[in-house]
Amino acid sequence: MPIVFIHGVAVRREGDPGWEQVAHATRGVDWQNIHGFLREHVAPVLNPAHPGDVPISELYWGDLGASYGLGGRSLASGQAAAGQAAGTDHSNSELNWAPEALGERLEEDFCRAFPTSLWPEVMAAAWSVARDTNLLDIARSLAPERQLAFLRAAVESRLDLPRQDLREMLEAPRLPRRLVLERRRNLKLTFSTVRRPIEDFVPLFLGDVLSYLGGRGLPAQPGVVMRRVLGGLKAARLDSDPAEPLVVLTHSMGGQLLYDALTSFLPADPDAPGVRVDFWCACGSQVGLFRELGQFLERGPLPTPALLNSPHLGYFWNVWSFSDFLSFRAEGIIQGAHDTAFPFLGNVRSDHLSYLTHANFYRALAAKVKIHTEVSSRSTRPPSLDFRHDET
Repeated sequence: MPIVFIHGVAVRREGDPGWEQVAHATRGVDWQNIHGFLREHVAPVLNPAHPGDVPISELYWGDLGASYGLGGRSLASGQAAAGQAAGTDHSNSELNWAPEALGERLEEDFCRAFPTSLWPEVMAAAWSVARDTNLLDIARSLAPERQLAFLRAAVESRLDLPRQDLREMLEAPRLPRRLVLERRRNLKLTFSTVRRPIEDFVPLFLGDVLSYLGGRGLPAQPGVVMRRVLGGLKAARLDSDPAEPLVVLTHSMGGQLLYDALTSFLPADPDAPGVRVDFWCACGSQVGLFRELGQFLERGPLPTPALLNSPHLGYFWNVWSFSDFLSFRAEGIIQGAHDTAFPFLGNVRSDHLSYLTHANFYRALAAKVKIHTEVSSRSTRPPSLDFRHDET
């Protein structure tokens, strides 16, 4: 009578690559908290006499997900981007005379001083100077502190603008230089605050999805993530009485992993003829969306009958929420799926994780498990359905 939990994307354990980026973004995926709720509410349904004997395990695969090859340098919060966003002043730094490096530097200096409508002319002038070998030879002959000023003057001379307009554009932002830099820093801080929660979650969210889809393998040759899923399901089944139900709770992308396992990988695995998930709850998942978009290995007409009368699945409960923008319906797309829209308070940022933190969700899960599984020793008292409004 085991219970298995399969998490979604952008979940990492401390010490795994990506932990720093997602630690607070996915703080709701707290295995100890989830384990406690499952022990308190679902285990007594499976074994009323000895709920502590019900095996409850997490099928963790976050260490096999995507990771930043350079520690997140592509993010706005990356060190390389931080200096640019703050408007780093290169005035006193040594010149790199390579035409490509010099062109990038002159372009950056002048684009910061001009409106974007004039950037094409500014870019052309900056690069024409950087690639003019005669000008560069003259600049090299000057004292180091005069070299950059000479090159900037050369760029100014090649801009096809009235002299007075050019001087006003170039000098206006330099007069209050301290204020300009402070404004840029404030803008960077403001937008970093806005971007940070998104950057902490979305890149690894997409990275994990793409890593799985690109490396899940084929039924006869499952990829590394799918091998772990299959191994976890087999272990859970082997560690229990075959007559006892196996309950699997998945969150978000964990649902897609289980769907692929049930419809493509388990049917092709000669070592898994007896692996059956008696009750599957997919919460906050995109199973219906992925199937409708044709992103599973299992293909065919819709609504798909792949899970109907499957030897590997009993009941499929898909729990989604109107306020969880990352959850989708499955009923009507996957035959045998049963949808429930769970009500939350409407916090768009946190409701994708709210299933895993609300006791009422686990109470409802326990009730559904009791209704839809065969348990050898039933309790005479139904599980509590105290749906307190202050928790939903």
